[in-house]
Amino acid sequence: MLDLFGIDVTTEKRTNGVYYTTGNPFGNVAFARWANTAGLPKTSILEPFAGANLLITSLKDMGLCNRADSFDIAPAHADVKLRDTLTDFPKGYDVCITNPPWLAKNSATRRGLAFPATSYDDLYKFALSKCINHCAYVAALVPESFIRARLFQERMSDFVSLTGNMFIDTDNPVGLALFAPDITPEVQVWRNSKKLGTLSKLESYRPRAKSRNNVRFNDPDGNVGFIAIDNTREASIRFCDPKELGDYEVRGTCRSITKIFVDAPIRIEEWNRFIDNFRQQTADVLLTSFKGLRKDGLYRRRADWDFARGVISHV
Repeated sequence: MLDLFGIDVTTEKRTNGVYYTTGNPFGNVAFARWANTAGLPKTSILEPFAGANLLITSLKDMGLCNRADSFDIAPAHADVKLRDTLTDFPKGYDVCITNPPWLAKNSATRRGLAFPATSYDDLYKFALSKCINHCAYVAALVPESFIRARLFQERMSDFVSLTGNMFIDTDNPVGLALFAPDITPEVQVWRNSKKLGTLSKLESYRPRAKSRNNVRFNDPDGNVGFIAIDNTREASIRFCDPKELGDYEVRGTCRSITKIFVDAPIRIEEWNRFIDNFRQQTADVLLTSFKGLRKDGLYRRRADWDFARGVISHV
């Protein structure tokens, strides 16, 4: 499919990690406060990975952008200038608002796509480092899992988990990371406009495993079942009696539904109550988001093995 510039959109998007934003990620309290501090709409905005310039359009519609300079390696809007901003990043801007390209290094390798020489495992992290190194104020759309990456948190003032589809052709969970010029004492975490608390407080609720030796995962003869991923309807991560899984085939690489052997007292009801309480305390933002929304409008989540070990050790 060709766009108005004659670009093969499918190939170009895959190569450059491009996903065009359709939802408006800026209609929340955290961004409104950040924008006021950054001096919008009086300050000129840089959009270094602009694509179709939809973020700038949204900001103009909100009355938050009077001046903007937009660039992209594959412009898809008349106001976007051609520039490879990963190698030639624009200088002289205080405020950067962007949707950087998303492309995992392993995915690029598998598809035979070019990937820059960097230690980062995803293109969006490399792009975000460019923005933060050159601009005082940065607002960036990132995968929601970024909140657990422990990157660039010194200057991150707020992180907003955005509920709902933000992109045209992917339903990847999205977050809005907001950065200030100076080191911030705490990262404030939000779900849309609901403030959840500081990142350090939320992380304090996460259970820590006291031992790794008393739990063995993906054991066909396990004495506990573990459903580690939400279904498409509701929050459904839980432990269960292994009989409930029947003849479910346990594979060594399984990370969603499995049987585990626990060399400790079995407390399935208590473990599940802990999981439910943890999910309420943290609004799920510390469980890895999974592609696709549940019927209740929230992201599906998955629990990792360390979390399961932590629950078993904690209760």
